[in-house]
Amino acid sequence: MSDTYLPILVMLLTAAAFGVGLLFASWLLGRVGKSKTDLTPYECGLDPMDEPYKRMSVRYYLVALLFLLFDVETLFLYPVAAVFRERAAQEAWRLFVYGEMVLFLAILLVGYVYVLRKGALKWQ
Repeated sequence: MSDTYLPILVMLLTAAAFGVGLLFASWLLGRVGKSKTDLTPYECGLDPMDEPYKRMSVRYYLVALLFLLFDVETLFLYPVAAVFRERAAQEAWRLFVYGEMVLFLAILLVGYVYVLRKGALKWQ
């Protein structure tokens, strides 16, 4: 019974030794000198010593939401491509799935053109 668990024990000991070795190597080879900027947090390029409740432009959030929207919509293309490969053997389904993908891309393109015409991606 102990022979079956021996590889697991060896793997755990190797992983622990590797982790401890990396920590020791970083402590040994790490930078010695400390500067004033080492202790300050990095916040999107903004000065961390600025006022805490600084007003942000609404365009910042709009661009972030548009990025998420188009990113998630393009993720829907992967399942369609997988289904298209499965349904390509059947002639009736091939045209339907292809039409659905073209319709989805057309709706995505219309939304993108609308965003461009409204100027939502222009940063001023």
